[in-house]
Amino acid sequence: MRVINEKYPNMAEISSEFLRAGKIISFPTDTVYALAADASNFKAVEALYQIKNRDQKKPIAIFVKDLDTAKKIFFFDKKTEEIAEKFLPGALTLVLKTRDEATSSLASNLNKNSDNFLGFRVVDNFFTKELFKKFDGILAVTSVNISGNAAITNSDEIKNIFPNIDLLIEGGISPQPASTVAKITDNKITILRQGPVIL
Repeated sequence: MRVINEKYPNMAEISSEFLRAGKIISFPTDTVYALAADASNFKAVEALYQIKNRDQKKPIAIFVKDLDTAKKIFFFDKKTEEIAEKFLPGALTLVLKTRDEATSSLASNLNKNSDNFLGFRVVDNFFTKELFKKFDGILAVTSVNISGNAAITNSDEIKNIFPNIDLLIEGGISPQPASTVAKITDNKITILRQGPVIL
């Protein structure tokens, strides 16, 4: 495992190189630490499932650079537009139906369900914004934890529990709990996990 601080010079470029090489990285977000891979790389996504012992029937969400990118991947109805404009970037994961044409840019093992719904975030923190200046793809992301356990909120725990990840970006203690997760279908909201954002 390589460990660098989020303020380290060229840290975004280094992280991007790891991702393009199919490696697994961990970094701080505006909520808990993330465990991430290139969302277009099937083998990298497979490794993401394996490293945290996640049920492969459960989808893995994605991080995108901005809402314009999200709208190329997902269907946005009126309610989704309103919520996204109000709360993103921020601590909210929206679960939406993916566009058929978008699936070519995503590894097929990201979403094992048949309904083609997937979660996405636009994250509001220093490191993630810097990373997307260098990494022009989409990130497959999950919280850093063994499935079923609480999310890890500091880098020391990550070093102890996940020594096999390729790169760790240190950024202090997580500032708030995991994101709110909301599924939107036909302008109706279903809260799948309550977090910092109240809808």
